[in-house]
Amino acid sequence: MTVKHESSKRLVFNQLGTNTQQTTDLVVLNLMPNKLETEGQLLDLFAGLPENLSLTFLYPRTHHFKSHVLPYLKTSYATLPEIAENTYDGLIITGAPVETLPFTEVDYWQEFIEILDWAQDHVRQNLFICWAAQAALYAEYGIDKYAVSPKVFGIFEHKAISENPLLAHLPHHFYMPHSRHTTLQAADIQAQTDLNLLVDDINVGPVIVQSRDQRQTFITGHPEYAQNTLAQEYHRDLADGIPITLPENYFYGNDANARVLERWHSSGQQIVANWLQQLN
Repeated sequence: MTVKHESSKRLVFNQLGTNTQQTTDLVVLNLMPNKLETEGQLLDLFAGLPENLSLTFLYPRTHHFKSHVLPYLKTSYATLPEIAENTYDGLIITGAPVETLPFTEVDYWQEFIEILDWAQDHVRQNLFICWAAQAALYAEYGIDKYAVSPKVFGIFEHKAISENPLLAHLPHHFYMPHSRHTTLQAADIQAQTDLNLLVDDINVGPVIVQSRDQRQTFITGHPEYAQNTLAQEYHRDLADGIPITLPENYFYGNDANARVLERWHSSGQQIVANWLQQLN
Protein backbone atom coordinates (compact mmCIF):
# COMPACT_ATOMS: atom_id res chain seq x y z
CA MET A 1 0.00 0.00 0.00
CA THR A 2 1.20 3.49 -0.78
CA VAL A 3 -0.31 6.59 0.79
CA LYS A 4 0.21 9.96 -0.86
CA HIS A 5 -0.93 13.16 0.84
CA GLU A 6 -1.83 16.12 -1.34
CA SER A 7 -2.99 18.77 1.10
CA SER A 8 -4.93 21.84 0.11
CA LYS A 9 -6.43 24.26 2.58
CA ARG A 10 -8.79 21.76 4.18
CA LEU A 11 -8.42 18.51 2.28
CA VAL A 12 -6.31 15.43 2.66
CA PHE A 13 -5.96 13.14 -0.35
CA ASN A 14 -4.79 9.56 0.23
CA GLN A 15 -4.00 7.39 -2.77
CA LEU A 16 -3.94 3.68 -1.98
CA GLY A 17 -2.39 1.16 -4.30
CA THR A 18 -0.04 1.45 -7.22
CA ASN A 19 -2.03 -0.07 -10.05
CA THR A 20 -3.61 1.84 -12.91
CA GLN A 21 -7.23 1.10 -12.09
CA GLN A 22 -9.80 3.85 -11.94
CA THR A 23 -9.80 5.61 -8.57
CA THR A 24 -12.76 5.25 -6.21
CA ASP A 25 -13.54 8.56 -4.52
CA LEU A 26 -14.68 8.38 -0.90
CA VAL A 27 -15.63 11.12 1.54
CA VAL A 28 -15.32 10.27 5.24
CA LEU A 29 -17.19 12.19 7.93
CA ASN A 30 -14.95 11.44 10.91
CA LEU A 31 -16.91 12.01 14.13
CA MET A 32 -14.57 10.16 16.48
CA PRO A 33 -12.64 12.36 18.95
CA ASN A 34 -9.18 10.98 18.09
CA LYS A 35 -9.06 11.89 14.42
CA LEU A 36 -5.63 10.50 13.61
CA GLU A 37 -6.33 7.18 15.32
CA THR A 38 -9.56 6.71 13.37
CA GLU A 39 -7.88 7.69 10.11
CA GLY A 40 -5.24 5.02 10.74
CA GLN A 41 -7.85 2.39 11.54
CA LEU A 42 -9.70 3.07 8.30
CA LEU A 43 -6.49 2.99 6.28
CA ASP A 44 -5.64 -0.36 7.87
CA LEU A 45 -9.00 -1.70 6.69
CA PHE A 46 -8.20 -0.61 3.14
CA ALA A 47 -4.63 -1.96 3.24
CA GLY A 48 -4.00 -4.75 0.77
CA LEU A 49 -7.17 -4.14 -1.24
CA PRO A 50 -6.71 -3.85 -4.99
CA GLU A 51 -8.75 -0.66 -5.38
CA ASN A 52 -7.20 2.76 -5.81
CA LEU A 53 -8.95 5.02 -3.30
CA SER A 54 -8.96 8.74 -2.71
CA LEU A 55 -10.20 9.83 0.71
CA THR A 56 -11.48 13.27 1.58
CA PHE A 57 -11.97 13.68 5.32
CA LEU A 58 -14.86 15.82 6.51
CA TYR A 59 -15.71 17.35 9.89
CA PRO A 60 -18.95 18.96 11.15
CA ARG A 61 -18.42 22.70 11.27
CA THR A 62 -21.27 23.12 13.82
CA HIS A 63 -19.61 20.91 16.46
CA HIS A 64 -17.91 22.61 19.41
CA PHE A 65 -14.41 21.17 19.19
CA LYS A 66 -11.71 21.50 21.77
CA SER A 67 -9.36 24.24 20.64
CA HIS A 68 -6.30 22.02 20.17
CA VAL A 69 -8.08 19.96 17.49
CA LEU A 70 -9.22 22.82 15.27
CA PRO A 71 -5.88 23.76 13.66
CA TYR A 72 -5.44 20.21 12.36
CA LEU A 73 -9.03 20.03 11.11
CA LYS A 74 -8.82 23.38 9.35
CA THR A 75 -5.69 22.39 7.45
CA SER A 76 -6.41 18.70 6.77
CA TYR A 77 -10.21 18.28 6.66
CA ALA A 78 -13.01 19.81 4.62
CA THR A 79 -16.46 21.05 5.58
CA LEU A 80 -19.58 20.34 3.57
CA PRO A 81 -19.75 23.77 1.85
CA GLU A 82 -16.24 23.20 0.45
CA ILE A 83 -17.18 19.94 -1.26
CA ALA A 84 -20.88 20.54 -1.88
CA GLU A 85 -20.47 20.63 -5.67
CA ASN A 86 -18.42 17.42 -5.81
CA THR A 87 -19.69 13.89 -6.40
CA TYR A 88 -18.31 10.76 -4.72
CA ASP A 89 -18.60 7.02 -5.09
CA GLY A 90 -19.05 6.45 -1.37
CA LEU A 91 -19.64 8.21 1.95
CA ILE A 92 -18.43 6.73 5.23
CA ILE A 93 -19.66 8.18 8.53
CA THR A 94 -17.94 6.94 11.68
CA GLY A 95 -19.23 6.37 15.15
CA ALA A 96 -19.29 9.13 17.76
CA PRO A 97 -19.22 9.17 21.59
CA VAL A 98 -22.68 10.77 21.85
CA GLU A 99 -24.95 7.72 21.93
CA THR A 100 -26.43 8.47 25.36
CA LEU A 101 -27.78 11.78 24.06
CA PRO A 102 -31.09 11.94 22.20
CA PHE A 103 -30.25 12.31 18.54
CA THR A 104 -31.73 15.79 18.26
CA GLU A 105 -29.61 17.04 21.19
CA VAL A 106 -26.32 16.32 19.43
CA ASP A 107 -24.95 19.74 18.56
CA TYR A 108 -24.30 18.87 14.91
CA TRP A 109 -27.56 16.96 14.38
CA GLN A 110 -28.98 19.40 11.82
CA GLU A 111 -25.69 19.31 9.92
CA PHE A 112 -25.80 15.50 10.02
CA ILE A 113 -29.24 15.66 8.39
CA GLU A 114 -27.91 18.18 5.87
CA ILE A 115 -25.09 15.80 4.92
CA LEU A 116 -27.55 12.91 4.48
CA ASP A 117 -29.70 15.10 2.23
CA TRP A 118 -26.66 16.23 0.24
CA ALA A 119 -25.51 12.62 -0.20
CA GLN A 120 -28.74 11.65 -1.95
CA ASP A 121 -27.65 13.54 -5.05
CA HIS A 122 -23.86 13.55 -4.67
CA VAL A 123 -22.90 10.09 -3.37
CA ARG A 124 -23.64 6.69 -4.86
CA GLN A 125 -23.53 4.65 -1.63
CA ASN A 126 -23.26 5.30 2.11
CA LEU A 127 -21.64 3.28 4.91
CA PHE A 128 -22.62 4.15 8.47
CA ILE A 129 -20.67 2.80 11.47
CA CYS A 130 -21.88 2.40 15.09
CA TRP A 131 -23.55 5.66 16.24
CA ALA A 132 -23.82 6.85 12.65
CA ALA A 133 -25.73 3.65 11.77
CA GLN A 134 -28.24 4.25 14.54
CA ALA A 135 -28.48 7.96 13.74
CA ALA A 136 -29.07 7.41 10.02
CA LEU A 137 -31.72 4.75 10.67
CA TYR A 138 -33.47 7.20 12.99
CA ALA A 139 -33.20 10.11 10.55
CA GLU A 140 -34.35 8.18 7.50
CA TYR A 141 -36.71 5.57 8.92
CA GLY A 142 -37.68 6.80 12.39
CA ILE A 143 -36.06 3.76 14.04
CA ASP A 144 -35.09 4.66 17.60
CA LYS A 145 -32.31 3.30 19.78
CA TYR A 146 -32.69 1.67 23.20
CA ALA A 147 -30.40 2.11 26.20
CA VAL A 148 -28.66 -0.99 27.54
CA SER A 149 -26.81 -1.56 30.80
CA PRO A 150 -24.10 -2.64 31.04
CA LYS A 151 -22.89 -1.37 27.69
CA VAL A 152 -22.39 -3.70 24.75
CA PHE A 153 -18.63 -4.06 25.01
CA GLY A 154 -16.32 -6.66 23.56
CA ILE A 155 -15.78 -8.96 20.60
CA PHE A 156 -18.92 -10.82 19.57
CA GLU A 157 -19.37 -13.77 17.27
CA HIS A 158 -21.92 -13.35 14.49
CA LYS A 159 -23.36 -15.62 11.83
CA ALA A 160 -23.21 -14.81 8.12
CA ILE A 161 -26.21 -16.76 6.91
CA SER A 162 -27.47 -14.34 4.27
CA GLU A 163 -26.39 -14.72 0.65
CA ASN A 164 -26.18 -10.94 0.28
CA PRO A 165 -23.03 -9.86 -1.60
CA LEU A 166 -22.01 -7.73 1.38
CA LEU A 167 -21.32 -10.95 3.31
CA ALA A 168 -19.57 -12.81 0.48
CA HIS A 169 -16.43 -14.78 1.44
CA LEU A 170 -17.00 -14.28 5.17
CA PRO A 171 -16.70 -17.36 7.39
CA HIS A 172 -20.03 -18.68 8.63
CA HIS A 173 -19.03 -17.45 12.09
CA PHE A 174 -17.20 -14.12 12.16
CA TYR A 175 -16.26 -11.60 14.84
CA MET A 176 -16.74 -7.87 15.27
CA PRO A 177 -15.94 -5.36 18.05
CA HIS A 178 -18.82 -3.48 19.69
CA SER A 179 -18.68 -0.63 22.17
CA ARG A 180 -21.95 1.19 22.80
CA HIS A 181 -24.56 2.03 25.41
CA THR A 182 -27.52 1.58 23.06
CA THR A 183 -28.96 -1.02 20.72
CA LEU A 184 -31.66 -1.49 18.10
CA GLN A 185 -34.64 -3.84 17.94
CA ALA A 186 -34.85 -6.30 15.06
CA ALA A 187 -38.63 -5.89 14.87
CA ASP A 188 -38.26 -2.16 14.18
CA ILE A 189 -35.99 -2.86 11.23
CA GLN A 190 -38.05 -5.74 9.88
CA ALA A 191 -41.10 -3.48 9.90
CA GLN A 192 -39.43 -1.36 7.22
CA THR A 193 -39.98 -2.94 3.80
CA ASP A 194 -37.04 -0.98 2.38
CA LEU A 195 -34.53 -2.59 4.76
CA ASN A 196 -32.82 -5.98 4.89
CA LEU A 197 -31.58 -7.21 8.27
CA LEU A 198 -28.50 -9.15 7.16
CA VAL A 199 -26.94 -10.00 10.53
CA ASP A 200 -28.81 -10.09 13.84
CA ASP A 201 -27.50 -11.22 17.22
CA ILE A 202 -29.36 -12.16 20.37
CA ASN A 203 -26.63 -10.60 22.51
CA VAL A 204 -26.05 -7.27 20.79
CA GLY A 205 -29.08 -6.76 18.53
CA PRO A 206 -29.00 -5.96 14.80
CA VAL A 207 -25.44 -5.85 13.49
CA ILE A 208 -25.63 -5.26 9.72
CA VAL A 209 -28.58 -3.69 7.92
CA GLN A 210 -28.81 -2.66 4.30
CA SER A 211 -31.37 -0.89 2.18
CA ARG A 212 -32.82 -3.07 -0.55
CA ASP A 213 -31.24 -0.91 -3.26
CA GLN A 214 -27.87 -1.39 -1.48
CA ARG A 215 -27.26 2.35 -1.37
CA GLN A 216 -27.29 2.44 2.43
CA THR A 217 -25.29 0.09 4.65
CA PHE A 218 -25.53 0.26 8.44
CA ILE A 219 -23.05 -1.52 10.73
CA THR A 220 -23.62 -1.15 14.48
CA GLY A 221 -20.20 -2.52 15.42
CA HIS A 222 -16.68 -1.27 14.77
CA PRO A 223 -15.04 -3.36 12.03
CA GLU A 224 -12.29 -0.73 11.85
CA TYR A 225 -11.11 -1.03 15.46
CA ALA A 226 -7.44 -1.78 16.00
CA GLN A 227 -6.21 -4.59 18.21
CA ASN A 228 -5.80 -2.46 21.34
CA THR A 229 -8.72 -0.05 20.94
CA LEU A 230 -11.06 -1.78 23.41
CA ALA A 231 -8.20 -2.18 25.91
CA GLN A 232 -7.57 1.54 25.74
CA GLU A 233 -11.27 2.28 26.28
CA TYR A 234 -11.42 -0.14 29.21
CA HIS A 235 -8.37 1.26 31.02
CA ARG A 236 -9.42 4.85 30.26
CA ASP A 237 -12.82 4.36 31.90
CA LEU A 238 -11.26 2.60 34.88
CA ALA A 239 -8.86 5.52 35.36
CA ASP A 240 -11.73 8.02 35.09
CA GLY A 241 -13.88 6.10 37.59
CA ILE A 242 -16.52 5.29 34.98
CA PRO A 243 -18.30 1.95 35.56
CA ILE A 244 -17.06 -0.48 32.93
CA THR A 245 -17.10 -4.24 32.54
CA LEU A 246 -14.27 -6.31 31.11
CA PRO A 247 -14.68 -6.45 27.31
CA GLU A 248 -16.17 -9.83 26.40
CA ASN A 249 -14.13 -12.38 24.44
CA TYR A 250 -11.23 -9.95 24.17
CA PHE A 251 -8.41 -10.62 26.61
CA TYR A 252 -6.84 -14.08 26.69
CA GLY A 253 -8.31 -15.91 29.68
CA ASN A 254 -10.38 -12.81 30.50
CA ASP A 255 -7.29 -11.34 32.14
CA ALA A 256 -7.01 -7.58 31.57
CA ASN A 257 -3.23 -7.88 31.74
CA ALA A 258 -3.04 -10.66 29.14
CA ARG A 259 -2.70 -10.40 25.40
CA VAL A 260 -5.64 -9.53 23.15
CA LEU A 261 -7.32 -12.22 21.05
CA GLU A 262 -7.44 -10.51 17.66
CA ARG A 263 -10.07 -12.33 15.58
CA TRP A 264 -11.96 -9.63 13.69
CA HIS A 265 -9.64 -7.68 11.41
CA SER A 266 -9.78 -10.02 8.41
CA SER A 267 -13.60 -10.11 8.53
CA GLY A 268 -13.75 -6.33 8.77
CA GLN A 269 -11.51 -6.05 5.73
CA GLN A 270 -13.72 -8.49 3.83
CA ILE A 271 -16.89 -6.56 4.63
CA VAL A 272 -15.30 -3.31 3.49
CA ALA A 273 -13.94 -5.00 0.36
CA ASN A 274 -17.44 -6.28 -0.43
CA TRP A 275 -18.88 -2.80 0.11
CA LEU A 276 -16.30 -1.31 -2.24
CA GLN A 277 -17.19 -3.93 -4.84
CA GLN A 278 -20.78 -2.68 -4.75
CA LEU A 279 -19.50 0.73 -5.83
CA ASN A 280 -18.19 -0.66 -9.12
